[in-house]
Amino acid sequence: MNMNEETIDLSTLWQIIKKKLGLIIIVTILITMTAGIFTFFFVEPEYRSTVAVFISDERSGTSATETINDINMYQKLVDTYAEIAKSRTVSEDVIANLELDMTVGDIQNMITTSPKGNTQFLNLSVTSTDRELAYNMANQMARSLKAVSRELRGTDIVQILDPANVPAGPSSPNIRMNLAIGFVLGLMLSVFFVFLLEFLDKTVKDPEFIANELRLPVLAAIPYSENESYN
Repeated sequence: MNMNEETIDLSTLWQIIKKKLGLIIIVTILITMTAGIFTFFFVEPEYRSTVAVFISDERSGTSATETINDINMYQKLVDTYAEIAKSRTVSEDVIANLELDMTVGDIQNMITTSPKGNTQFLNLSVTSTDRELAYNMANQMARSLKAVSRELRGTDIVQILDPANVPAGPSSPNIRMNLAIGFVLGLMLSVFFVFLLEFLDKTVKDPEFIANELRLPVLAAIPYSENESYN
């Protein structure tokens, strides 16, 4: 009995969707277009520039003599330098060298650091609405990190592997992703809206409503035609 009732419910839902398919499509398209228009015209694009640095201790000799303990030490140094790169000292050095009219907090909000797995590589990224500023800040951040390293350890263990380049295109917003989100959201909202309207509407539309919903027999039906008028 429960299986039959579930089958009837699913069939009813599918009939509602088929009946209101046009409305669902229109609402979904409108919300998807709204998401695209908002992303394209109202969200300012941001650019990300990344410089890759290599952390190595020159006092350890050649790579052939490095031990597992040395490698583990380097990996810990990478995590340490990832935090140093976001420090006030590095940010102040970037501001001073580039003569930026920005606060330390502004610089720190633009910086992200990401160690590359269990390696001695560290990516330093800067995100800005100005692609040239992102490029200049990323390279200067690497140079500032080298300077701070010399002050802290008396030796420079930060090597710039891949300097930053001027971003070719924005890193955000992702128009395709926002359109996909708008499409899914529009589809969900339109289907929910259709079901809500359907279940709130209790008017009698056809004999099947009386038989199925009210569980009453249909005794007669009055024919209706739009071409006829009644006095």
